[in-house]
Amino acid sequence: MKSRSYLYAALTTTLNIVLYALTFGHFIWLEGRVCRGVFRNWIRQFRYRPQRFAQPTTEEEIINLIKNSRSLRVFGSAHSFNEGVVTDETLVSLDRYCGLVKRNDLEDDQICVKGGTRVRDVVKLLLDKDLAFEALPSHDAQSIGGILSTDVHGTGKDWGFVNESIVSLKIIDGKGEVYVCRPEDDLFKAAVGGIGAVGIISEVVVKAVTRFDVQQKFEMSTLGFVKENLDLLLQKNKHFSLYLFPFTKKCQINTWNCTDKKKSFLGPLREFVSISKDALLSAWFGNMMAYTGLLERLSDFSYSFKRGTNLVLESNKAFNRTIYHLHQELEFTVPFKNTLDDCDIFIKLYEEMYRDGGLPYGIFEIRFTPGGRNRTFIGAGREHRSMWINLVCNDSHGFEKYYAAAEKLVKEIGARPHLGKFCRNFDADDMRRIHGEHFDKFLRLVNEHDPQRKFANVFTQRLFQASKS
Repeated sequence: MKSRSYLYAALTTTLNIVLYALTFGHFIWLEGRVCRGVFRNWIRQFRYRPQRFAQPTTEEEIINLIKNSRSLRVFGSAHSFNEGVVTDETLVSLDRYCGLVKRNDLEDDQICVKGGTRVRDVVKLLLDKDLAFEALPSHDAQSIGGILSTDVHGTGKDWGFVNESIVSLKIIDGKGEVYVCRPEDDLFKAAVGGIGAVGIISEVVVKAVTRFDVQQKFEMSTLGFVKENLDLLLQKNKHFSLYLFPFTKKCQINTWNCTDKKKSFLGPLREFVSISKDALLSAWFGNMMAYTGLLERLSDFSYSFKRGTNLVLESNKAFNRTIYHLHQELEFTVPFKNTLDDCDIFIKLYEEMYRDGGLPYGIFEIRFTPGGRNRTFIGAGREHRSMWINLVCNDSHGFEKYYAAAEKLVKEIGARPHLGKFCRNFDADDMRRIHGEHFDKFLRLVNEHDPQRKFANVFTQRLFQASKS
C-alpha cells in the first residue's frame, strides 16, 4: 500500500464532507464501490480490477454465482480496513439484492430484509412501522449482512452487538445450499463474525423495539475522574464510551440515554456540523501538529478549547454517523477489569514512537460490551465482559509502523482482534490460541459448508488455513 500524505488525507476528508453537504446527504464519496470495473474500498487502500463483478438481484442468481465460480467475495459498503474485500476471481455486491422481504409468519415487531440492505435503509423500514433497532454501531452505510459477518458492536452495560437483535438468518453456503438458522444453531454462530467464510447472508429477520429518542452527550473531562468513576459511569449510562488522547490527561466522555425530552432544534444538522468539524480538525490541524512535532507540546492546550454537545435525537441519528475523516482502525478486546491500564499501554507506545518521529495524529476510542454473549464462535466480544480498544490513526504516513508495534502488544496481552479492522499479523495459530475449541468448531463448519474454499481469499487463508484444522 502507498503511504498517504498529509495533504491527501486532509483534502480527501474535506471533499467528502463538501459533496455530502451539497447533495443533502445523498452522496458519500468515501464509500466502497466498483467504478468502470475497478473496485476500491472506502479509504482507497485496496484498489483492483476483479475478473468478474456481479450484482445479483435474486436468490437464484446468488446460488448460480456460487456454483459457477472458483472463488468469490462479497462486499457491502466496503467500510473495511483489511484485504478481506480482495478476491482472485468474482467480486459480488448485494446492493441490488436489498429491501424488504414480505413474510406473513413474522411478529409485529419483526421485519425480514435481504442481506444487501444498508443499515440506513433498514432503519427507514423500521421507522415506517414506528420501530427501531434497540441500539446500533456508529456507521450507517454498511449492509446488514456485512455488519453481522464482522459481528459489529456498540457500547453499553446491557447491550453490545447487532446480532442480539437478530431472530434468524438465511445463509447460502459454498455448495449453493440454502439454510435458515437461528441464534442457537452452530451455523449462525459461524456466520456471525466469520467474515463470510461459511456462506453469504442473504436474508435477516430483525427483532425491533418501539421507536425512541436518545439524549446524546459528549463532554470533556479528565482521565483521573474517569479512572476513579469508571464503574459508576458504566452503571449510570445505558450506552457509554470514551475518547482518550495522547500527551494529555483530558478525555471525552460519550453517553447515550433514552429520554422523553423534546428533540433538539435542528438536531441532525447540528450533529452533522459537529461531526464534520471534528473530522476537519483531525485531518488538518491534528495531523499538522503531529507532523510538525508540536503534538506533545500543544495537545493539552488544544483540548482545553474542545467543547462537547448535548442533543436529543431520534435513536438512529444518535447511534449512527455517516461522515468520517480518512483514517485507519486497529481494534481489539481485553477482559473488563474496571481499569484503563490496558489503554495506557497503547497510549504510551504511541507517545514513545511519536518522539522518534513520523506518526500521524491518533486518538483512542474505548467501548464496552457485557458478558454472556455467545452468538458467535470467533467474534472478539464472545462470552466475557469486554473493553474494546480502538487505535484510530489518520490514514497518512507512519500509521503502519505504529500498528505493527501495537499488534505485537495485542498478542502479548492475549487480546482478541476485531476482524473487520486492520489485522495484518494474526494467523490461524493465533486464532486457535485466542479462541480455543470455538475456533475448531468454526473451522469444522467452514470445512462442511465451503469444502472447495470458494469464499476464501488471502486474508481468510492466513487466519483460518495456516495450521491444521
